[in-house]
Amino acid sequence: MIETNADVVPGDSGGPLSSSAGVIGMDTAGNDVSGPGQGPATGFAIPISTAMSVARQITAGQASITVAIGYPPFLGVFVGSGSSSSPQAQAQQQEQQQNGSGSQGSNPGCFTSNADLTVPSAIAPAHSGTLIDGIICGSPAASAGMTAGSVITAAGGEAVGSPDDFSSILTRFHPGDTISVSWVSPSGQHTTSRLHLTDGPPQ
Repeated sequence: MIETNADVVPGDSGGPLSSSAGVIGMDTAGNDVSGPGQGPATGFAIPISTAMSVARQITAGQASITVAIGYPPFLGVFVGSGSSSSPQAQAQQQEQQQNGSGSQGSNPGCFTSNADLTVPSAIAPAHSGTLIDGIICGSPAASAGMTAGSVITAAGGEAVGSPDDFSSILTRFHPGDTISVSWVSPSGQHTTSRLHLTDGPPQ
């Protein structure tokens, strides 16, 4: 990554980072914090050689673990992020990210967005797996009967640990694939079902 003091702010992602030599990067992240005690704005960009290499890979139709072509597979669950395989630790991390404002709550049966998502009040009694924060209405997960507070323990024939592990497993599949998914409900019921993945939103 290229770090710059150029005025890169949220929303600039994908735009060019230029110097007197021309375009040197693709804007990726920035903060526009200001005020007493705050440092200057900081921006980050992907070096243009890296961005162009990925662009050439996409136009050639060469998918990889890091480059997805087309729509991603969609199961229809909201999960956190991170490398902890403990659902309880995942819930604590999400509570901290919500700064205590969302805290725990009773989630409705399904969501249309993650705007009002809170950490589930009841969590499945599983030692390892990915905690489901919410289910998207009309999704494969909703049709299968998954609920907030459930913990996904296996997908596509592989054991699931952290949310990052789960995301990595899903990227190996495509919309239209049918995969086996196992989960534990908040009441402790173990379920395995074959789910048909649909087209997810662009990432």
